Amino acid sequence: MAAADSDRPEESAPRATRMPRAAQAARSADAPTDPQVAGRRLLDRFDVVLVLVLAVIVIQSLVDTTGSIRGSFISHSVTGLALIVASRASAARPRVCRALDVLVVATVVGNLLLLIPASRGDQVSTGSSQAQSIWLAAELVLPVIIGRRVLQHRVVGVQTVLGAVAAYLQIAVTYATLFQTIDSLSAQPFFGEAVSTTVYTYFSLVTISTVGYGDFVAVTNLARLAATSEAVIGQVFLVTFVAFIVSRFAAGPSRQQPPPSATPSATPSAPPSAPPSAPSE
Repeated sequence: MAAADSDRPEESAPRATRMPRAAQAARSADAPTDPQVAGRRLLDRFDVVLVLVLAVIVIQSLVDTTGSIRGSFISHSVTGLALIVASRASAARPRVCRALDVLVVATVVGNLLLLIPASRGDQVSTGSSQAQSIWLAAELVLPVIIGRRVLQHRVVGVQTVLGAVAAYLQIAVTYATLFQTIDSLSAQPFFGEAVSTTVYTYFSLVTISTVGYGDFVAVTNLARLAATSEAVIGQVFLVTFVAFIVSRFAAGPSRQQPPPSATPSATPSAPPSAPPSAPSE
């Protein structure tokens, strides 16, 4: 009986040490967390954020939303999901998360309501579903909150590096929305002629990577300013922020730990001397 009882703790030990991936990511990063967001399941799960940002880039590169309710519904649904997950992973404040939730739900439901009459062959105005300026306000927040959370990691791990990469790619997604917003608000087209919405994502990725193929060129002064600012911000972010995170990751955990507050003395202290003995008579 004694041997059987001694084996029970060993069998239940692996189950007790199992933790959700979000808790493992937050604990390995050793980052301070607000108690209001400490229990989030997606906290510091920047691998999920990166996958969703890549999905947004792929969909916006393939789906043309010009006059298409179905295309807008697909694009806004995936983009909205990426916004929600990124806000939770970055430990954003509850009010920021609620604001993003309301924006995403309102936009997706609005596109869904427009999709029903469009499927019946009715003529539907797509102006309300193409509110890119509203998405732009939400997407501008994401690289900031992701970068702020990544810098809070005391120990740089895989999730930290993935978060930095996700923030970098999110800048390209944000500028694609900015280009489309400028085009919709300007009298002259962004590229001098009407193009599909997939071109904005392509042009943003080409600009932030400073490839410069030259097949699409910004023609207005405001468009040129936006394009050059993306090239500068993207390269500065890449060679400073991302390079700093990757270098800390390559240094290893031993060099990332902060120095202890109290260091032991270099020379050991001398043992206390024995009290003098009383003189013998």
